[in-house]
Amino acid sequence: MKRFLALTIAALLASPAGASDPGTYRRDVHAWYDAFTQKDPALLDKILAPSWVDIPSPPGLPPGPAAARMLLTQLTGAFPDLNLVVHDVIQEGNKVVVRATMSGTQKRDFAGIAARDRRMSIQVVDIHEFEDGKIVRTWHTEDWMTGLRELGAFER
Repeated sequence: MKRFLALTIAALLASPAGASDPGTYRRDVHAWYDAFTQKDPALLDKILAPSWVDIPSPPGLPPGPAAARMLLTQLTGAFPDLNLVVHDVIQEGNKVVVRATMSGTQKRDFAGIAARDRRMSIQVVDIHEFEDGKIVRTWHTEDWMTGLRELGAFER
């Protein structure tokens, strides 16, 4: 019994400050991708801390969750059928890494590219950091070079 108690205390002390059930991190991370696919900014409000930081942040977006809501509006406006499919979720402590695919058909101008009704499908890799049950930072990398090529940005 003493050994069990000692191991339990050691595990609790080793947990990151403010950590919640690891299953919660996985559920909340899925809510990020669901928000874009379902066009539901309310999901972002549930999971992002008021001080959320997007790294790197697209130019011209405000700080905090307002940036995520604007990005959702821009992406789903240009790609009404936007879909994010999560392939892998890996957690280490309070950080969750996600590999996903983002796809959609461009119906409006996006990032200076005229809409040509073309479809793109790109790989996305994100790292979400949690504190006190909320995402406080997201580092992201998208394969926009493939996306721009698929959208015809490099055609003459």
